[in-house]
Amino acid sequence: MTENVMEKPSLGCKVEDIKGCRKRLYIEIPFEETIPEREKIVLDFAKKAKVAGFRVGKAPKEVVEKIYKKEIDRKTENELLKLVYEKAIKAHNIDVVALIDLENIRYQPGEPFSFSAIIDTKPDFTLPKYTDIPVPKEDTEIKPEEIDQAIESIMESKATFVDVHGRTVANGDFVVVSYVGTLDNQPLSKLLPTAGVMAKGENQWILIKEGVFLPGFTDQLIGMEAGQSKTFAISFPEDWFLEPLRGKEVTYTVQLHAIKSKILPVLSDELTQEVAGLNKKEFVEAIEKSIKQSKESQARHRQKLKIIDYLLSSSDFSLPESEVEKEAEWLFRKVIVDMQQKGTPLAVLEEKKEEIYSKALIQARRKTKLHFLLEEIAKKENISVTKDDLAIAIHNQALKQRMEPKQFLKKLPSEELNALVNEVFNQKVLDFLLEKAKIEN
Repeated sequence: MTENVMEKPSLGCKVEDIKGCRKRLYIEIPFEETIPEREKIVLDFAKKAKVAGFRVGKAPKEVVEKIYKKEIDRKTENELLKLVYEKAIKAHNIDVVALIDLENIRYQPGEPFSFSAIIDTKPDFTLPKYTDIPVPKEDTEIKPEEIDQAIESIMESKATFVDVHGRTVANGDFVVVSYVGTLDNQPLSKLLPTAGVMAKGENQWILIKEGVFLPGFTDQLIGMEAGQSKTFAISFPEDWFLEPLRGKEVTYTVQLHAIKSKILPVLSDELTQEVAGLNKKEFVEAIEKSIKQSKESQARHRQKLKIIDYLLSSSDFSLPESEVEKEAEWLFRKVIVDMQQKGTPLAVLEEKKEEIYSKALIQARRKTKLHFLLEEIAKKENISVTKDDLAIAIHNQALKQRMEPKQFLKKLPSEELNALVNEVFNQKVLDFLLEKAKIEN
């Protein structure tokens, strides 16, 4: 029976260090120990085999074995690989994080069953001292101007726009314009289809403010009147994100349709009741409480970053490359999807993909190293993610998406759910470390 393979002490396994956390296992068992597994598989085939002259399942075992030899050999080999590999890992107490490859598989009658397995293991390291980590005290005092800015930001959502007459464009205005760009007397939209709004726009709203839209574009609009047209050239910097435009001079012809001024509403009981269902006094108090919570949360976040920096700089060990690559690939895909959703042209993504992956790889090494450090601390301190911890995290994420938790969870890909579980775990361990930290003035 299969149990014999798992229980026999004659399993041979040698471990060879390749590099870092990567190892090669040379595994072997005597041929006679493979026989029970093969016999079990032959019997399974015999129960289902269709053999001429016999009813299904009634053909002699020897006949079935002869007819289906290749299939039986292949299935026996696969089953033995799994069983013997798991036995070797267990016998040597190896913490495997990934099976990379199986090599040199040898399954021949009368000879030992042998193969080698390339694996990545968990890193072997000594934890640095993780209590009394020095962390700076953070200022969470609320300044009056912060409350004013927060209220103004909320009031922005209720702003109205009015047409401006009798004057020219000034800083802080919004303008409605149509424009086309040309490069070497050719329409930019044809020369560079991926340029999008950099090439042309119809009834485009633009805020007149330094650094908004294209370099120097809004400066050229200052002083124009509604209904006026203007042609001017702007030079794109050498480090512009779209390579074909780097260092190029593009000529724009602009038609100014309207000048708009933004009018903010006056803060009143009526307005705050409409916005938040509170009177003016309650609204301001709620804003202050929200700012306080936000500042405290940001302060804790900065303190946790100090703890992370301390842990990472206080330990040095090899990482399983398969885990780093898996994390880097996930981060890379996430950045690409985010950029696509923000409208980044495919040509730009293609141009920047190596740079994006390089940054993702650096971040992945940092995240993977931190994970193993926090995992080891969690083991020593009996810290784990509970169902309640995960339920709260899912509830909070669902609120941000304006979805019911069950609906959010149903639509959440397994990869992102795993990432959420890891994040909850990391924050729980970091909360523990912050409680044990030494807060310094």
